[in-house]
Amino acid sequence: ITRLACLRAFSPTIRAGFRQFGWRSLRRHRLSLAVYIFKVEPVLKFAIPTALCLPLRFEPDKLAADLATVQESHWQSHFNQAIYEGDWSAVALRAVPGSHLAIYSDPTAGQQWADTPILGNCPYFREILSSFDCPLMSVRLMRLAPGAVIKEHRDPALGLDFGEVRLHIVVKTNPNVECRIDGHDWRWAVGECWYADFSKRHSFANRGTTDRVHLVLDCGLNDWLLTLLEGDRSSIPHYFSKPGKPAMVNTESLRLMLMEQPELMAELFDMRDSAQFVTALAQAAQNRGLAISESELMARLQQGHREWIERCVP
Repeated sequence: ITRLACLRAFSPTIRAGFRQFGWRSLRRHRLSLAVYIFKVEPVLKFAIPTALCLPLRFEPDKLAADLATVQESHWQSHFNQAIYEGDWSAVALRAVPGSHLAIYSDPTAGQQWADTPILGNCPYFREILSSFDCPLMSVRLMRLAPGAVIKEHRDPALGLDFGEVRLHIVVKTNPNVECRIDGHDWRWAVGECWYADFSKRHSFANRGTTDRVHLVLDCGLNDWLLTLLEGDRSSIPHYFSKPGKPAMVNTESLRLMLMEQPELMAELFDMRDSAQFVTALAQAAQNRGLAISESELMARLQQGHREWIERCVP
């Protein structure tokens, strides 16, 4: 197994990293690479569509009332100006305290997210957020003004494979708003809550004469959210191992260890021999008090390598 195979083997999601950033860029972004390598994917029993209207409905009048409390001065133009034309702006309702760019959904923020003072003036928005029994990271109001266009793009490291999904609650819209995701057109109505896989190509346009406003939630994936996404199948476990697969090593502990030791991460990435790689990683884990053996690590490498080879087998 080559070094590249070792890296691929830890999780099929590393393929997204190579496609999005390239090998050299990933090596420069060690924290991102650690996430790609050691991400453990949930195995879903039921396929989840690219876009899905969830079985939740919210009251349009109350949504409009809270939106009316937001002052024009609260809106900030979206920072990624390369992907849109016109007025696309946002208001942060949950953000990293002290951040100079509150509307940025920072993937490295961890557990630092907190409600903003603006949310304090929006009782119905607070009620909505309290009904989501999953970790909430960034929460924003996103406004697309008349004539504005969000060009086709992808949002990397966002989706079921990465343990974080983005939900849209429609606060205000009009019949001439266009939504296109993975080559399909969608119509989202006020009060609806939509999941979509925004790691796929998507675009929006407001061809109408009134604003389109969504309440956008970045959510950590847990059993409650998987139940919501999979439908009314509460009696069925949502995380399970495939038959015949070896037990997973504690990859979350390994990932955190490498995040704290970038020098060790760089040293491991430069190793070309898989046995040397496994021995060094197991020794580092044991030095940190993690009970992970070389045989467990090698089994995980071989399992991931097999999955990589079989990815195109029907």
